[in-house]
Amino acid sequence: MNIILCITPLQVLIAEQIIKQTQGDFIGLYLPYGDNAKHRNYFKKLKNSCQKTEYIELKNQTWQARFATLNKIKTCLKNLNVYQKKINNIYLASIDVIFLQYIISKINFNQLYTFDDGTANIFPNSTYFNPLQKSFAQQTFKKLIGIKYPDIPSILAVSQKHYTIFPNEKNIIENIEPIFLFKNLKKTNNKTLSIKRILLGQALDNFIGENAYREIVVNMKQKFAIDSFVPHPRENLDFSDILTVIHSEKIIEDYLIDELTANLTMQYEIYTFISTAVFSLRQLPNVAIFMVYNQQLMEQFSNAYQFLASRDFTLLNLDKSEQKS
Repeated sequence: MNIILCITPLQVLIAEQIIKQTQGDFIGLYLPYGDNAKHRNYFKKLKNSCQKTEYIELKNQTWQARFATLNKIKTCLKNLNVYQKKINNIYLASIDVIFLQYIISKINFNQLYTFDDGTANIFPNSTYFNPLQKSFAQQTFKKLIGIKYPDIPSILAVSQKHYTIFPNEKNIIENIEPIFLFKNLKKTNNKTLSIKRILLGQALDNFIGENAYREIVVNMKQKFAIDSFVPHPRENLDFSDILTVIHSEKIIEDYLIDELTANLTMQYEIYTFISTAVFSLRQLPNVAIFMVYNQQLMEQFSNAYQFLASRDFTLLNLDKSEQKS
């Protein structure tokens, strides 16, 4: 028996492909921060690929919530009969999450494998490449609850291989195996394709304020003729007075696959800021991607924009409404 750990919908999509490639028996644990229809939808997808599954909402806001979550995880592992028991392989992505560090410390595995946690494993300024120093209290707490792998380097040291949807990027682990999320989708060679323009939100009000974010959305609709808005999971604002808001239980990758399959004569233009979803989206046929910035965003997220530009993404200057090479 193998165990695979997911905390996000994208990780579930990757997990599905890992399970198909390895063709083993799996216990799937879905451990999201929060509980909503989208998470439940992807838990169902994971459930369809595994012999056993469990869903545990991670709560980390207070020490009391953290202890309660750890206790739920311990009970879950005991009910699955894997707590301090021997299993074959364990797979995880979010190697910096204390709850997952706890799980892999309480299971006796033969081999450990990692897979992508968004783009944290390829973005050179991420905490995966530059781990944050843990406080003495954090280190002590992890020792008290028996965590054997308390940080990123300790997990990377035992990872046998890394499954990635970014095979052409420098990864935190040299030994990689490519994963392809989207198969059997072909580009439509039709010069008369209709165009649908979608803005992929990023809850920028948390960084630049509500008024500045709303102004950007208004300007983008005017300058780029945006049709629809897909909110970020942490989106706080309602833009329905400006654009048609797409509410879906699917993440943008799955949503576009359905759209491309149903609308063979449609070309999709995705406008966003520094969303890491663009790396997987550009694998899709008939999809063009544009990274939008203004002076304020460039100053605040210059490293991210430079990284995206170095990967040949098209950057558009909202202040001038012209392409930046």
